[in-house]
Amino acid sequence: MPNALRAAGWILETMDERYGKEKSQQIEDVRWIEEATLRGDILLCKDLAIARNPIEARVIYMSGARAFALANASAVGREMANIFLANEAKIIHMAQRVAGPFVFAVGIEGLRRTRVRYPIEGSDL
Repeated sequence: MPNALRAAGWILETMDERYGKEKSQQIEDVRWIEEATLRGDILLCKDLAIARNPIEARVIYMSGARAFALANASAVGREMANIFLANEAKIIHMAQRVAGPFVFAVGIEGLRRTRVRYPIEGSDL
C-alpha cells in the first residue's frame, strides 16, 4: 500500500520506516499516535478500532490527532491504497479545514466522521 500511495505522489512514513521493522511491532499505539501527532502528521489507519478503543481514543482526543481509517478492516494491499486514493481530495480537504481531534472512516462511498469514544459518556472527565 505505501508504494502505491507514493507512486501517486503521497509523502508518507510507515511505522516500520520510522521505528524499524522489529521495534515497530512492539510500539504501543498510544506512543505512535502521540508522537506522530506532535510531529504534525496525519494518521492513516487500517481500521476504526482506533476510535473505539478507550486508551487509543483518549490519546487521539488529548493530542488532537487527525486520523483517516479504513471503514473496511478486511481490505488488503492494493484495495487499501485504492480506497485512500479514491478519497484523496476529500482527505486533503478535511485535513486542511477540520481541527483535530478527529477520525474519519474512509470507504468506497467516501468519508464519514466517526465518534472518538472519549471522554466516556457518563464519566466526570
